[in-house]
Amino acid sequence: MSWITVLVVGGTGESHTGDTRTQVTGLLAAVADELDDRFDCRWIGYPASYGPAPHRDGMSFTQSVATGAVRLRRALAATTGPVALVGYSQGAVVIRTALTELWADGSPVPSRILGVGLVADPHQPPGVVPGCDGWGVAGPGVDLPPGVPVHWVGATDDMICNAGPDSFVRDIADLTGGMTLAALGRWGSSAWTVLRANSFQNARRTTVGPSQWRRDVRRLASAWSEVRCYLPSVIKVSGVRVVNTRGGRHTCYPTEPYRRASVTDPVSTGCQVIAQWLQVQATFGGLAAA
Repeated sequence: MSWITVLVVGGTGESHTGDTRTQVTGLLAAVADELDDRFDCRWIGYPASYGPAPHRDGMSFTQSVATGAVRLRRALAATTGPVALVGYSQGAVVIRTALTELWADGSPVPSRILGVGLVADPHQPPGVVPGCDGWGVAGPGVDLPPGVPVHWVGATDDMICNAGPDSFVRDIADLTGGMTLAALGRWGSSAWTVLRANSFQNARRTTVGPSQWRRDVRRLASAWSEVRCYLPSVIKVSGVRVVNTRGGRHTCYPTEPYRRASVTDPVSTGCQVIAQWLQVQATFGGLAAA
């Protein structure tokens, strides 16, 4: 019999406004499929939008995350007993936001969290995944409540969770959080705030002069490499199929071995690693004996 509720939040484009589904879908279905019958997995629908991606007039990333956090908090309030949370990409930010809000409000919900699994977290801290030495592309995020067990999974060549320290892609992320074609004035205002305050993640690494211009050539080459890794492994352009041999790194977690160099577990995927960790938490974690 299920006694642990698992609330699952997908990434950009995996949900939509008005999504009322309860069955887990998208990339994280590969986590839900691996969990045993102690777990009851439920999908959290929200806009999952990043401005014009995946729909032209979609709401901004900032608005989408805020909406997702409200829906996740509502779902958490409707649960009893131990709860686990799993988020992918934008979904990881939704979970971070909701838990931080609950903690700030003094809610008892964080004390019921058995574990949080974050896949390709845009705010992934340095060092929590072997080989990922930098922050996720969005830099440091809000702090998670103390005492909540968290397990991160991220590929070293996925820029979303491991962008270069001075990556141009970080600058793009800083400027596009409020991007929406449905409210260009609002986006312009948010971007101007970043520019005026010079609050870019790379502000301290950026100067004006020939030495910076030389560095920028290298940064452009590095950014192109990161973007190639992010794009799909097969791209169709005007009906032409283009093979991108370095692509698909942001979507590799349900299909590729995650710990290739491991002697004891060389074949498990990233999604399987999250499921295995949650099952260990259910057996031996602090709430297991509660």
